[in-house]
Amino acid sequence: MASGLGSVAAGSVGRMPVRAAVYDLGSSSFQLLVCDVADDGSLEPVARSRAALELGAAVGATGVVPPERVAAARRAARRLAVRLHSLIPDTTVAIATAALRDAVNGAAVAAELSGVIGVPVQLVDGAEEARLCFVGQLAAVWTPPEPAVGVDLGGGSMEMAIGHEHCLLAAASVPVGATRLLGELGEPDRLGDRGRAQVAERVRHSVGGWPAEIDRLGADRARLVASGGTVRALARLATARAHPGGAARASVNQVELPAGQIDELAGTLAGMGLAARLALPGMPARRARSIAYGAAALSALVDVLGTDRVVVSEWGLREGAILDALKRVGAELGTGA
Repeated sequence: MASGLGSVAAGSVGRMPVRAAVYDLGSSSFQLLVCDVADDGSLEPVARSRAALELGAAVGATGVVPPERVAAARRAARRLAVRLHSLIPDTTVAIATAALRDAVNGAAVAAELSGVIGVPVQLVDGAEEARLCFVGQLAAVWTPPEPAVGVDLGGGSMEMAIGHEHCLLAAASVPVGATRLLGELGEPDRLGDRGRAQVAERVRHSVGGWPAEIDRLGADRARLVASGGTVRALARLATARAHPGGAARASVNQVELPAGQIDELAGTLAGMGLAARLALPGMPARRARSIAYGAAALSALVDVLGTDRVVVSEWGLREGAILDALKRVGAELGTGA
C-alpha cells in the first residue's frame, strides 16, 4: 500500500532518505517496519518483522516488566536489529509505547534496549502516540474535509485523536489495551458476560468527556477510523464469516464494521474459551488470548460514542512514525539543516 500523503515533504522529496525504518516496541509485540520512499514521497513496505512478547499483560498484572520479560525483550530487540542491519536503512526511529511508558522500570528497560539496537528509544507519551497513529490512519483511509475521529486499539492502551489532514485538534490515550486488560482481569480462559461488563465499565470511565469533545470540535462520531492489531483481526474474522471456505483476505484496509456486527463479535468471543477462539476461521493465533478483551473494549467504545460504523485502517503507529520522521527530515533539508 502506498501512502496517500505523497506530499509529506513537498519540495525536498528528491533529497529525502530512500529507505526508512521504525522499531515499534509495543505492549503486545516488538515490531520492525522498513519502507522504501518513492520519488513522490509515498511508502512501499519492504520488510516486516515481529516478536510476540505481551509485555502489556505483565505490566497490567504487576506494574513492572519482570526480569524474564526484560530478558525476552532484549532477545527480541537483538533479532530485529540483526534483521535491519542487512536492509541498510537511511533513517531509523525507535519508539516505545504504553507497556514501557507505564511500567515502573520502563525507562530503564528502554535505555537498555537502546544499547541493544543502537538507536535511542523514545518513550512517547499517550498524546504523541495518538498523533502518530492518526498520521498513519489519514494516510491509508479516506476521510471527509470535516474533522474525523481516529482510534488505535493497542495492547497496552487505546489512542484517540480528532482532526483532519492539516490539523490535529485533540489527542489522548486511555489505559484499556487488549493485553493490558488481559493481565488486569486475571487472564481467565473465557471472558464471559461479567468480564465483558468489567471491560465496558473501564472504557466508559476512561473515555470520560470524549463524546462531548468530539461534538464540540465538529467531528462525526458516527464514523470512526480504527487501527491496531485487534481491529485488523476482528475485520478478518468478520470477512471470513461472510465468505466461509474462501481464501483469507489479503487486505482489510477500509473494511467497514457496523456497530451491530462489532457487538455480536464481542459477545461471541467473550463466550468462547481459548481453544474455540483458536479454531475460528481467520483467527491469528497470536491474537487468540487477548482478542475477546479487545473486542469488548471496541464494542464498549462504539456504544459510548454512539458510533454507526468503524472503518479499518491497516496503517497506524508505525507508518505514522515513518511519515512523521520523513517530514521532519524533509523540513531540515529544505532549510539547509
